[in-house]
Amino acid sequence: MRLSGQVLLAFVASLLVLGGLIAWLQNVHIVTANGMYKSIQAEPWIADFAHARLDPSNYLFFPLYGASSRLFDALGLLRGMAWMQFAYFNAFWASVGVVVVYAFVHRVTGSAWTAALASLFHLGSGFVLLLSVINEDIMPGYVLVLAAMALAGIWFQRPTYRQVVLVAALFTLGWLVEWRLIFPTLPALGLALLLSQGTLKEKLLRAVVLVVSIVAVAGIVQQIWEGHTGAVGLHDLLWTGKGVATGWAGIGWDKAWMMLSGVGNYLLLVGGFVDPVAARRAAGPLALSVAFQAAIFVAAAVVLWPRRHEPRVRAIALVFIGTLGAGQVMNFYSQPQDPQMQVNVMGWLTVAWATVVAACVARPRLRIVLALLSFVPLAWNVAALAHHRGGDRDALEALATLERALPPEQTVFVYWGFEDIAMWQYAMWGRTWDLDEGNWEPPPRFKWIALDAAAIRHPGWTAEQHAQSIRRGLDLAFDRGWRVVIGAPWTWSEAELAGQLGGLSAANRAPAIHRMLHDTYVATPVLDVKSVGTYYELRRKSAH
Repeated sequence: MRLSGQVLLAFVASLLVLGGLIAWLQNVHIVTANGMYKSIQAEPWIADFAHARLDPSNYLFFPLYGASSRLFDALGLLRGMAWMQFAYFNAFWASVGVVVVYAFVHRVTGSAWTAALASLFHLGSGFVLLLSVINEDIMPGYVLVLAAMALAGIWFQRPTYRQVVLVAALFTLGWLVEWRLIFPTLPALGLALLLSQGTLKEKLLRAVVLVVSIVAVAGIVQQIWEGHTGAVGLHDLLWTGKGVATGWAGIGWDKAWMMLSGVGNYLLLVGGFVDPVAARRAAGPLALSVAFQAAIFVAAAVVLWPRRHEPRVRAIALVFIGTLGAGQVMNFYSQPQDPQMQVNVMGWLTVAWATVVAACVARPRLRIVLALLSFVPLAWNVAALAHHRGGDRDALEALATLERALPPEQTVFVYWGFEDIAMWQYAMWGRTWDLDEGNWEPPPRFKWIALDAAAIRHPGWTAEQHAQSIRRGLDLAFDRGWRVVIGAPWTWSEAELAGQLGGLSAANRAPAIHRMLHDTYVATPVLDVKSVGTYYELRRKSAH
């Protein structure tokens, strides 16, 4: 079969597997609910494409997925359910990513068997598979950047200027879908060009062409959208500052646990996804997953060491290992546990596995073993995802229960801030964010307070300022005569609250917040909701 037929088969097979998995799981919010918010943000692009507002940090994402949703609606496919449509769009782009991996490995090794096993390994890897079947927003940008990295690995041993421009164009389109993708890979591409073959002048010119091409492509995109609602200038497109100067930024020991979670779960989904507390509880399985990855790295290094002076080997290593190094430095500063922050950074693992397979595939007895090992991540991670099956249905049932027992018109909900049920209430009851130094005027239908809000939005606050901000919101609710209920955070100890805040570089705020809550208020269980947990009704202590 010709290569074109092979990649078409890889695409179709991947799309069928992923589409079937989405339909079977019936949960497009596994691990993260961010995709629901993105689908809501895309609704103006679906309703009125010409007048919807651009987002500088996702400049091409909302136009792309908005247009895709309009197509699905026109075809009668999940009409009006963008939050579910997005998962299928991700499955499409993930299948394109499988094609990229297959074509890249086939080009480098010349082996269809190696390309097939590397593609299987890639698709089955934990975060790749997860992001392929939920509605998070990273997949199209990730795939475009992956394609740019693959071409750079093949070409950047001694590239022509045309090849540099093409890589720059694909890379730029990728980070224009998700701005943060620019940081891990740009240094790696530049380093690969500076260490490519040729004179010093040629190397410097290639690096200059890369940077100029990136700016030029971004400038062309900026000009195309000039005059559109929310359009920004080129400077603001190159630097949006997303996530900077917020609670996500910062360095501390808690980030080490979250890094363990991000790297470990990238290959095998074992848990501990969200915060340092959860990561510590899952430390054993996470460390085992990291050990497997380290073994693959060492095996690939042993295989490639005799070829270390080959220009193509050096280019591939610089692009993929360079992205790993730069990316994990950035991740340690921000959100190392987040699947979308790890997925492009960890692309080296598939390349390393392909290297090991290529070295052993000529031995017939090892082929079956290699095939089984390549299948292990997919089998493991499908089983892990199966535990979340039916989550969207359960959430909608829980929402109906809450609406009956705790009518939102008379109730204020207090959450940690990352609960999935809060996302559903936001989406279905009213598009109002949690109270943050506001006054609920006019009163929205869904009224809620997030304990983590100040840690994210006001990183410069003291612990006491954070605690008093929460108290002002609670007192405002009581003064209005509303019922106030709180979920699981009421039962957390001070240490557990500190662990949760550690993911936002704000663990030192825990004592003040915990003391304020438990010294000022009392709570009694009021409602148990399946798949969500227990709600407690808060009252002022002075009222007793």
